[in-house]
Amino acid sequence: MRNITSGIILLITILILSASSGHAFEFNGFADINFKKSTEGVLAAARNGSFALGAMDLYFAGTLEDIDIMTELLVSEGRISVHRLNIGYTFSDALRFRVGRFHAPLGLWNTSYHHGQQLQPTIERPEIIKFDFENGVLPLHVVGGYLSGRVLTTAGTVEYGASIDNGPTINTSNRLAPNNTSDNNNGKGILLHVALSPDMVEGFKAGVSGYKSRIQGGTSPVVDVNLTVLGAALNYSTANIDLATEYFSIKNEDNSTAANAGSNTSNGYFVLARYIFKDKWIPYLLYDKISIKAEDPYFDKLGTQDVTKTTVGFRYNINYRSCIKGEIRSVERGTNDWSEYGVQWALAF
Repeated sequence: MRNITSGIILLITILILSASSGHAFEFNGFADINFKKSTEGVLAAARNGSFALGAMDLYFAGTLEDIDIMTELLVSEGRISVHRLNIGYTFSDALRFRVGRFHAPLGLWNTSYHHGQQLQPTIERPEIIKFDFENGVLPLHVVGGYLSGRVLTTAGTVEYGASIDNGPTINTSNRLAPNNTSDNNNGKGILLHVALSPDMVEGFKAGVSGYKSRIQGGTSPVVDVNLTVLGAALNYSTANIDLATEYFSIKNEDNSTAANAGSNTSNGYFVLARYIFKDKWIPYLLYDKISIKAEDPYFDKLGTQDVTKTTVGFRYNINYRSCIKGEIRSVERGTNDWSEYGVQWALAF
């Protein structure tokens, strides 16, 4: 409770200072309430059917001429955590520099849908791009410097970016986590991405991305791997139809001296199809899958298993700031399979 109170006081102080300074300022929040029930094969609490408070997401940003700052805070289970905090300088549309903690531009979803559930087309993120605190496998939060831009060409709009960061670690809970204040090894994370929106096909966007970093950590025995992620993403949107797919190849080179040390390559992908009727009624279908190498020490430490999930859902937009989503999911995880049912009421304020 003390943590939440301190955070609220901080937010109020920032709001007052910003209002008194006369500079441009934006403050938004997101909240959601969920219900989930599962059949046999998972935790008893899920089989019982449970209501749950989602995280309250607080987003605020300010500008001072060409300098901008933005922060995204999540309030969940009595704790406030910083998920994005960065300062940027805009030279032009073609060149912008940012330092701090940000969402790594791996694929298109991770920089299109942040933590606000009202923005996200589905209740849950696809397995391959779940956040680190959701037992995710990709470094989607990073701390470092990011250079990006957007240019108009004869082929269409090209967006690009390059970043250098501390690289993630695996914490004592055996979860992937960003190194917020220091780097636990001398290898820096490097990320490159580029995306094209061609003029000749309105609503279409294609992108590729790559990330490389050394990752160490976890409970004994400590994992030490060189991680290489290659991704490709496609998105096509019209007035009524939205199609999106992303694919990631994840290669880990084991740096240990163990006899079975070597290189392992796994992959994951998702396909999402939505039909939008009168901007309110949106049925959708999501298929996502992760296939891993069982001998990979990285996935073994994270406790990752093969996952195949098929989701049939329906979203109703009450208005432009609030929606209700309902889903039925068929899940195969490892050697277990079950069905899930979920409902979410999400809003922005």
